[in-house]
Amino acid sequence: MVAYYVSDLASEPCSRCPCASAKDMLKDKDKDGRKKIPKIFFGTRTHKQITQIAHELKRTVYSGVHMTILSSRDHTCVNADVAPHFNRNERCKDLLEAKDGRSCRYYHGVQRMREQHTLQWVHGLREAWDIEDLVTLGKRLRACSYYAARELMQGASIIFCPYNYLLDPMIRESMEIDLAGQILVLDEAHNIEDCARESASYTLELATLQSSRDELDGMVNSNVRRSKHEPLRDFCYVLINWIQESQELLSERGFESASKVWSGKDTLSIFHSLGITADTFSNMKQNLASVLEKEERVGVVNGKEDMVLVPTIGSSTATVLKNLFMVLDYLYRDNCRFAEDYRVALQRSYTWTNQVPPDVPDAQGFLVRPRARHRQSIRVKREVLTLSFWCLNPAVAFSDLSATVHSIVLTSGTLSPMASFSSELGVKFTIQLEANHVINKSQVWVGTVGAGPQGQKLCATFQHTETYTFQDEVGALLLHVCQVMSKGVLCFLPSYKMLDKLRMRWVDTGLWEKLEQKKTVVTEPRGGGKGDFDELLQTYYDAIKYCEGRDGALLIAVCRGKVSEGLDFTDDNARAVVTIGIPFPNIKDLQQQRQCSLQRGPWGL
Repeated sequence: MVAYYVSDLASEPCSRCPCASAKDMLKDKDKDGRKKIPKIFFGTRTHKQITQIAHELKRTVYSGVHMTILSSRDHTCVNADVAPHFNRNERCKDLLEAKDGRSCRYYHGVQRMREQHTLQWVHGLREAWDIEDLVTLGKRLRACSYYAARELMQGASIIFCPYNYLLDPMIRESMEIDLAGQILVLDEAHNIEDCARESASYTLELATLQSSRDELDGMVNSNVRRSKHEPLRDFCYVLINWIQESQELLSERGFESASKVWSGKDTLSIFHSLGITADTFSNMKQNLASVLEKEERVGVVNGKEDMVLVPTIGSSTATVLKNLFMVLDYLYRDNCRFAEDYRVALQRSYTWTNQVPPDVPDAQGFLVRPRARHRQSIRVKREVLTLSFWCLNPAVAFSDLSATVHSIVLTSGTLSPMASFSSELGVKFTIQLEANHVINKSQVWVGTVGAGPQGQKLCATFQHTETYTFQDEVGALLLHVCQVMSKGVLCFLPSYKMLDKLRMRWVDTGLWEKLEQKKTVVTEPRGGGKGDFDELLQTYYDAIKYCEGRDGALLIAVCRGKVSEGLDFTDDNARAVVTIGIPFPNIKDLQQQRQCSLQRGPWGL
């Protein structure tokens, strides 16, 4: 299914025909006087899907079109001092700012691969390429593939990226993505609503906010842009004090957890009483923009006057303020028209951390520190206060796109019903297409199985899945499917908890061994790195391709997990798909409760 939105920009006179005025023609030209041609931003859910799309583009007559792929440092960083670390974003920024006197040598080599002509005709990437091709080239040229991909965006006609890069205003800003007048294609668009809600939401811990306040306080005390930093510090103080005072309003929700939820309008009233209004917020945005600017002033270095860089707040504090201001911008926008689309939640929970005990002086007052292996860390219980701004309406984030872009194309196999989907996003799609499936109906069977091989009823509710009768029956059914279906079989479960439960039971009963005798059994890992997951997938693909001693493979995965979307299971890789149960949201999750109550309405239907 395809939904196609065309903005009012499309109805303006064409600059190539006599109907265009001189003013229109000037508006449609860039700084160099050239005709502005809209870029195509192609967004999809995962990087794996981008690989598939780039592969398909390579098979078309448009294979040589100028392109780029925007990706995170997780996928593109080639600096061995940065890439292995979990905080690679902060490490990268510190290197670029040369905080410890060292800079990134790969970043300085980015000019070797940042132009489309050079990439195609010097380095040989003449046809559509994948992000791994760019990373390989970056390693060979000792050039940063992350920033090269961003630089290539300027001359690209089509830009591929995960679609949160397009929906999230913070990512758009950091990646310098300007969507005004551009064309958006959003694939797998049935996930857009969740992604849009997440993009307009923000959650932070009180401890993080306190760290930001302390850094701003240091700037004020050091008299660094005092008039600009002081209002930002005071904003943090006000928010911290309100959080601490609101603790007495929290209601117990379960074991060691409590919460309080306000509507968006109630929150704005509270903020107004605290001195945070639309006017003061506008001033704070200007102050934040000022303190983030790079500025040099005359100072004394080694006894001589020289130009020195004015200190700026760290990336962590800047991120906290930017995200808070992003949410407040939505709350105050257009006379607070989005206020009721928000819920603000304060939650208290507890976490256990390992802490090394402090050094204690002996009778003579000397500190004797035991060797590292003898220093036993102790478990310490810590209270965690979390403030969340939850956006419950995808139209909030989507309003940024529909107001500026030339056109939006949404594609998916499961957009129907179109009317409700359009209503959720707050956009009227002028062109809609529902096409037939590419596979003939006679070649596919879709149905429900109500009973297993032993005649036991299959009801995957929580109460039934806890019983051995259900677990044994569904195991026997899966074994039967593996016996009659060759090559690849996929099995999806509602949760990792059920996967662990079934695996333990089937190991105890011997059914797991029978499954392994028939097929290579691969289970989706709960955590782990990208490399480990890719290795497991390759094991599955190889078992199907080579069939050494067994007839293909069985992949047991979790709905909405790593496998359920964004991966390619064509032909022999998925001759049968079995889904057990339905992955309903967690009924105890506070945010899910608020979302469901908003969707059901006052009648609870």
